[in-house]
Amino acid sequence: MTSLRHALAAMVVAGSAGVAACGPKPPPERAPRTPVNASDTAGRAPAPALPGEEAAAPPEPDFASGRMVRVALQTDAERVALSANGAWRLYDQNGASLLVRADSGDTWTVEPDHDALRAVRSDGDRTPRRDAPFVARPAQAGVFLTVNGRPFRGEIVVRPGERGLTVIDRLALEDYLRGVVPLEIGPRTPEEHAAVEAQAIAARSYALAHLRADAPRGYDLLSTVTDQVYGGLAVETPGGDRAVAVTRALVITYEGRIIAAPYSAVCGGRTAAADEVWREGDAAYLQSVSDRVRASGDHFYCEISPRFRWTRELSSRDLAATLERNLRAYVTVTGRIGAVTDVRIEHRTRSGRVGTMLLVTERGRYELRGNEIRFVFRSESGEILPSTMLSVTLDRDHDGRVYRLVFSGAGNGHGVGMCQWGAIGRARDGQSARAILTTYYPGTAVVALPE
Repeated sequence: MTSLRHALAAMVVAGSAGVAACGPKPPPERAPRTPVNASDTAGRAPAPALPGEEAAAPPEPDFASGRMVRVALQTDAERVALSANGAWRLYDQNGASLLVRADSGDTWTVEPDHDALRAVRSDGDRTPRRDAPFVARPAQAGVFLTVNGRPFRGEIVVRPGERGLTVIDRLALEDYLRGVVPLEIGPRTPEEHAAVEAQAIAARSYALAHLRADAPRGYDLLSTVTDQVYGGLAVETPGGDRAVAVTRALVITYEGRIIAAPYSAVCGGRTAAADEVWREGDAAYLQSVSDRVRASGDHFYCEISPRFRWTRELSSRDLAATLERNLRAYVTVTGRIGAVTDVRIEHRTRSGRVGTMLLVTERGRYELRGNEIRFVFRSESGEILPSTMLSVTLDRDHDGRVYRLVFSGAGNGHGVGMCQWGAIGRARDGQSARAILTTYYPGTAVVALPE
């Protein structure tokens, strides 16, 4: 991510991330869940053709959907201020009992009270202590709730959590996607719309694969790069809305099951197989795929990304501070770390990413694996290395200590599944959303779920 995603998210959500106008972010870093059964699609008509496959006028946006999703906007809030642009209601006991009738401009702040909750109005009026969770709902169509001043569709659920209040937006799946797609793929030109449609289908598949009626934490997804960046109503765009509408109900399946389709900002020329990144990842549809443009020599669809190639340089002082901050979280360190004398790549994965790296200091030898490398060498500001598709150059002093370390790399993100910048490049080349998806997820099909 100093990616599209981070740039957009910084504009919209304090503390969130997403794919923006200059280059996508590193998307979800977590392994995909077991695919969801999609056998109820058997016997249905083939999925509708996507734009670019046959001439057809796009449908008017229609985002009503029986499928609901629960998105955690915050999991550690001390309190949460709720309001709306019209009449709204606040209920306790998960919607069982009406607590407050509120109008446009009324702000009620929900606060914890031991294992229960209470709400305080801006003028000081307050409700009694009541059982959680609290649920805020619009009283009529066209009314949108706001959470700490940010507008969201659906209803807002507030419940006590382990680290504070958990704030959840409960809304229709298609409305959720309207707040995801613009942050994940960024503003795109008309010639790139197939990439936006591919993003909408991948995001829908990812979300559906993570829905759990029995989710012990009370929500299905986080609104951050841990899952998919979600910014609510404020980030919706005509282009994103169009992509969600024209791909309505379309998902990616493998052997009849919906896949939790991972994706990353830019693969650097070749995507990674899941088992290169996640220990539990061995899905047949998450194999390494070349992003090379056919018959072009050494050109790649994702080379248009600002992070297609990158470098990161660390001085001896930067290196010492970085290791002191981060190394102990990933390996056992006894006593001082000591000055670095060597950093070398021991093993590469099939896609060319670093599988294991050996860090040698005057005090010990430490083996780092895969994505650990990105976090061990993250900067003081918290920025991790863009990817593990990298090489290392060292400069040593006369005592053999490293005084300069340079990482030269390719790509941004874990590299598994769809390459977002590659999808943009393929769309510019005239490929359809369906062609893009079945390339990055080999062996899959794009099908329509029953409504």
